[in-house]
Amino acid sequence: AEAVGRFERLWTQREPDWVSLPIPEAARRRLLRYAPARAPTRDPLEHAPKPVRERVVRMVLAPAPQRERTLCQFLRDAPYLAGASGLGTATCAITPWPHQQVVVRRVIETFPARYLLADEVGLGKTIEAGLVLRELWLRGLVRRALILAPKSVLRQWQEELYEKFALNVPIYDGAAFQDIRGEEHAPTTPNPWDGVDLALVSSQLVKRRERRQTLLEARPWDLVIVDEAHHARRRDFLDLNRYRPNRLLELLNRLQTRTRGIILMTATPMQVHPIEVWDLLSLLGLSGEWGADGRAFLRFYEELRKPSAEADWSFIFRLLRAELALGDGWLAPEFEVTAVRELGPVDWERVRRLLDDSDPARTFRSLPPRARSVAVGLVRRHTPLHRLVFRNTRELLREYVRRGLLRDRVPTRDPRLVWIPMRDEEQALYDRIEEYITRFYRKYEGERKGLGFVMAVYRRRLTSSFYAVQRSLERRLAFLRGQAGLGLEEDLEQAELSLDADEWHLADRELFRDEIAYVEDFVHALSMLGGYDSKVERLLQDLRDLFRHRDTVLVFTQYTDTMDFLREQLRQSYGTHVACYSGRGGERWDGVMWVPVTKEEIKNGFREGQVKVLLCTEAASEGLNLQTCGVLINYDMPWNPMRVEQRIGRVDRIGQRYDEVWIRNYFYEGTVEARVYQALSRRINWFQEVVGPLQPILAHVERTIETVALVPEAEREQALREELSRIEAELDQVSAGLNLDEWARQAEGTTPLEAPVTLAELAAVLTTAPTLQALFRPHETIENGFWLRHEGQEVAVTFDPATFDAHPNTLQLLTFGNPLLESLLARVPAPGEGASGPLLRLEVETPLPRVAYYAMDDDGRFRRLDRLTDVRAALENSPPDAAWSEETVEAARRDLQRLVEAEWASLRKSQERLAQARRDAVAARAARLLLDAALIELALGQQPDLFSREAYPIAFDKAAIVGLKRYGYPWTALLRVAGSHIQPPRPTDPFFVEIQNEPAERLKRRFEVLRQRAERLVEEVGSR
Repeated sequence: AEAVGRFERLWTQREPDWVSLPIPEAARRRLLRYAPARAPTRDPLEHAPKPVRERVVRMVLAPAPQRERTLCQFLRDAPYLAGASGLGTATCAITPWPHQQVVVRRVIETFPARYLLADEVGLGKTIEAGLVLRELWLRGLVRRALILAPKSVLRQWQEELYEKFALNVPIYDGAAFQDIRGEEHAPTTPNPWDGVDLALVSSQLVKRRERRQTLLEARPWDLVIVDEAHHARRRDFLDLNRYRPNRLLELLNRLQTRTRGIILMTATPMQVHPIEVWDLLSLLGLSGEWGADGRAFLRFYEELRKPSAEADWSFIFRLLRAELALGDGWLAPEFEVTAVRELGPVDWERVRRLLDDSDPARTFRSLPPRARSVAVGLVRRHTPLHRLVFRNTRELLREYVRRGLLRDRVPTRDPRLVWIPMRDEEQALYDRIEEYITRFYRKYEGERKGLGFVMAVYRRRLTSSFYAVQRSLERRLAFLRGQAGLGLEEDLEQAELSLDADEWHLADRELFRDEIAYVEDFVHALSMLGGYDSKVERLLQDLRDLFRHRDTVLVFTQYTDTMDFLREQLRQSYGTHVACYSGRGGERWDGVMWVPVTKEEIKNGFREGQVKVLLCTEAASEGLNLQTCGVLINYDMPWNPMRVEQRIGRVDRIGQRYDEVWIRNYFYEGTVEARVYQALSRRINWFQEVVGPLQPILAHVERTIETVALVPEAEREQALREELSRIEAELDQVSAGLNLDEWARQAEGTTPLEAPVTLAELAAVLTTAPTLQALFRPHETIENGFWLRHEGQEVAVTFDPATFDAHPNTLQLLTFGNPLLESLLARVPAPGEGASGPLLRLEVETPLPRVAYYAMDDDGRFRRLDRLTDVRAALENSPPDAAWSEETVEAARRDLQRLVEAEWASLRKSQERLAQARRDAVAARAARLLLDAALIELALGQQPDLFSREAYPIAFDKAAIVGLKRYGYPWTALLRVAGSHIQPPRPTDPFFVEIQNEPAERLKRRFEVLRQRAERLVEEVGSR
């Protein structure tokens, strides 16, 4: 009290012989830099408590070995530093773009929360997923991870994870695990998945009935990543009340309870219908009514598209409350700040109270216009799509460029559709083969649905090149004669993933015997065409023109057969400047023959201009980083335009060399494909921009082409008109669809993670440490490369990402996650313990293994050292005779415990939110089943039957639902599961509107289907 009183007298000029003056602002700011992070607990002049011995790493300034030991120990500890993150990002082989940094930070800070990464093609979803995996893996938060991807991109995934993230992830082929170097490792446990902690596997393999159960019975995973997740979908979309998942979606539905985290990846989550988005989000954590069965999800967005006066605001705010319940009812802080600024505190409070209002519809309509607008914004901001989906677009990147946050070029596009007329002999043969395909397609489909799929495959190949269809028919003939297998592996992947075509039994030769004579005739006729092809002629002409302006050209085709044909044509003009890349790997003409080359050689040759023309199949092109090329030619056009978009994404990338990417899309003139694309070009600017809102409509383009191409010639014109009219009508309604670009989260802010160590700092320590520096010698031919002596041999390594990117097959990146680094650091002993020295190292094992370093300041207070530079500075500048008191050590220990407990609490909170979402979703599913059953009974109650003994309810109240317990099991059990989620039935319910006039027998059949679904749900709940 005396001190406070004296300070008050000094401050108010009432203390004799003292004058108080205001401090200039500059001086004030400078003084504040010396303020401690925490208020002192004792006067520095007081007698300090007696120091005690503790697990303190001491270091006297003079001896270099002790300094080396401390720095190497810090490097060993770096992944586990409390309160630190970003090590994985700072020490990998790439520098992420701003939007990727935001996504990665959000995912790792909220782990094990689950997300859908839906960035546009070419914006780096694989980079985001790889960075997340690396960060979580190094910190020990993920100890078991599984990556599911289509078979055709497994090798590309493996290469990306190794070349960019220093993770050697083995691929499981059903028999053994093969690592990046091709070494096979047989499973070491009865269940092959129990013996590995990090693995890649094809979605086609694990979705099979005989493989699925093995995966589900394995030890739980910490993280599951699913690439091209849009293949996990339901089988039909005609009756949304009927849920029939395909094999992959069925697997993921069961696998979601066997993993903590899930990351789904797809640029096209909505292929056909918005319900597909719900199918994926239901794996990630939809709460309450959102997670019931998809109808509420769709209705929510439909209601918000209505005029404000017509929307059902009670329903909308009910779903908003269900979403906010996962976040303890908290609104996004940035939204609240903006809303208060716009409305003022009074009107904002009126809006906020809508969340607890028993009649939000009435209150909403009473708000002034601006407050209603903010209320709509509140609803739009707090949805599962915004919480669970990242959708970054090129437009966002252009905004980054405008704001100076991104300096790399974001290119524009110049796409052109090229119509190529066929010669007379080509047209005649084309028509004959098309007639053969159509005839047998209808014949086989008439015998068994799905049997005609092979004919559809040949029809697609026909538009690629005559050579491709010739090779296909030669293989077909060998198959029909019993000399070979079906040979359609390259064609079946998409259908295997989405349609489960691997269950169609297409290899039964007896079904196809009638084809032999036709196929023999066509193979002969095709061989008579020779090497000339109208499309090749146009390609050669275009290349001559393009090379006057650009250095390199990328040519895409769907088929390896077409690629092999083209390379033979092009090598005659361009010789050693032609290379190709497919599922076989890289190949290049050496002047005599085609020789295998590494991806490293392909990439460097293309970048340096030694390769002028690069032929690629689309799946194999992942990871080639082709932004140095400004020209793309689509030699054939996939029926699904979104696959063309994926091709374009290989060159339309951040950092593209040219301001504008030139795209040429080839069509045989007059074909069904050409006519469909040409007819729709009046409404769609094909490939000018990524067409997010049009995705479902563009998926219908594929169905349209297939439908029209496989009907007889006499019916084709009518079929084409009908299909195009249907698409035109959908284009007219596009604004009424679900636009992910509008609803999903985009990267907000660009704050990077602060890493404890960079690769440059790691290199400086290892190459100068007395114990280790003799193990390194410069590489003779690769700048920034080293030879590292390890276990009796020399290994080529580098610390430089650019050098490693140029030589991934020659060098290893010496970084965290590489076993070489761990082995190298193990050569340096741990620091000794002593009674004096400037540093304190504390370690805890539970609830998470974490480490912290502390230094003592001149005034006796501790500060935490989060970076290698801080540790080095402390070793060089701290007084060597610093004494750690018991009180200071205890304060540091409390600081470490606080950090660890905060990290653990965040993990537990995310995990509990996911568990709560699951519980609420199950209860909401039960409530929806009960509601539907009650609505069916109410519909029956409106159809009096004099001969029926059943007394159906007629009042729209909860009694209609509770009354279902008269039937006993499973309804009584379902009532308990639903609990407070039960909503009274309403005559305006869309389901009731749909069924109220149906015949009684149909309603009873519906009721029986619901009863079966109720039984399954009760059994599911009971098995958990």
